[in-house]
Amino acid sequence: MQPRLLTCLSATFAACVLMLAPALAQVSLLTRGQGLSPEDNRLLFDSIARLNGTEPARAGNSDTWSNPQSNGSGTNTVLRVFRSGGMACHLVQHHIVTGGTGRDYRLTWCRTSSGEWKTKA
Repeated sequence: MQPRLLTCLSATFAACVLMLAPALAQVSLLTRGQGLSPEDNRLLFDSIARLNGTEPARAGNSDTWSNPQSNGSGTNTVLRVFRSGGMACHLVQHHIVTGGTGRDYRLTWCRTSSGEWKTKA
């Protein structure tokens, strides 16, 4: 195999692995403990979308969700607003309650050039 082709393939593989990290962070966020129902997941991500869409983003902004059927609930709170790699980003604390137990998770969300919000590894 030509060295240039091998380098390109290696870089492509590394990029694919790095792109999976945010998805894995989101999955692990939702599968620890008793887990969230599909409706809990929908409510959680709707809340995150509302929070990410709040302009201007400020530390202290928060959004809550609650599912009376599962007793799942949560609060998403912006802890810090910053720029990274030219993207608008914010560190968000996700407090999620399932099965009567609350857990806190912190994820960094950044807005891509297409306007989509993604977690940053």
